[in-house]
Amino acid sequence: MNASFRAYVDESGCEGFSFRTSASRQASSDWFVLAAFVTRKRTDIETVKVIDQVRREMELSPKRHVHWKDLKHAQKVRYAQLISQLQARIIAVCVHKPSLVEPETFRERYRLYFYGVRYLVERLSWLARDRHNPAKWGGDGTVEMVFSNRQGMSYDEMRDYLRRLDRQQRQGQDVRIDFEHVPTEKLSTNTPGRCMGLQLADAAAGAAFNALERDRFGNTEPRYLRILGQILYRFNSEYIGYGLKVVPHEACAEAVGIEGMEWLKGQK
Repeated sequence: MNASFRAYVDESGCEGFSFRTSASRQASSDWFVLAAFVTRKRTDIETVKVIDQVRREMELSPKRHVHWKDLKHAQKVRYAQLISQLQARIIAVCVHKPSLVEPETFRERYRLYFYGVRYLVERLSWLARDRHNPAKWGGDGTVEMVFSNRQGMSYDEMRDYLRRLDRQQRQGQDVRIDFEHVPTEKLSTNTPGRCMGLQLADAAAGAAFNALERDRFGNTEPRYLRILGQILYRFNSEYIGYGLKVVPHEACAEAVGIEGMEWLKGQK
C-alpha cells in the first residue's frame, strides 16, 4: 500500500565549528537547521505546485529553482505567506552548535546531520501516527521521506543509522521514533532543482535559520518563521518541541534571548 504522507527534507546553516569571534570575520554558523515540509501523499502534487505561483509572482523563469537564499526580503515574506496557506505541515529541528556538549564528537562524518535527522524523523513518526486517517486520505499511515541530495553523503549509512536506532529501541533504550510509520525503505533522495517539494523544504529551513542566526550586525529576522507558524506541526495545540524543536535543551536560553523569539519560552 502507498504511503499516506510525503516529507521533503532540506537544511540551512553549516556543520562547521569555527565560530565567529568578530563581526567582520567569516565563520561557521551558530545554528544548523534541518526542516521537513510534509504533505498528504494524495494531494502532494497540487500542493507543491505553489512553486509555479511563486515563480509567476516574482517574475522568475518557469523552470528556475526557487532558492531561499537568492530571494530579497519582500520576496521571502510573500513566499512565506503563500506557503502558510497550504494544506501541509512544517517541522524544523534547530541545533545550536555552541551549546553542544563535547562538540568534538560532532566533527565526525555525518554526526551532526544524523543528530538532527533523529529528532526530525522522531517528529515525522509522531505526525503520521496521530494524523493518519485511512477512511478520508487512504494510505498505510507511513511517511515517504525525500532528502535533498547532499554531495558526498552516504544515504545507506543514514538507513543503517536509523535501523540501529530501531534495534536500540527494541533493546529498551530511550529511542522515541515510532518506526512503524517511518520505514527506511521509503527513504529516497532528489535535488531541489528537480523537485518542487524540496524547494519548499529549503524555504522552511531558511525561515527557521533566519529567525535564529545573527547576521554580522547581530540581527535576526523572525518574521518569515512567524508567518509559517500556522502550519508548524502541533500536538495538543503546542508547536514548541514539535513543529519547532531547539536542541540541545541548553540552547533554549540562547534562542529566547533573540529579539522576537520570546515565544520559545517553555519549549519542551
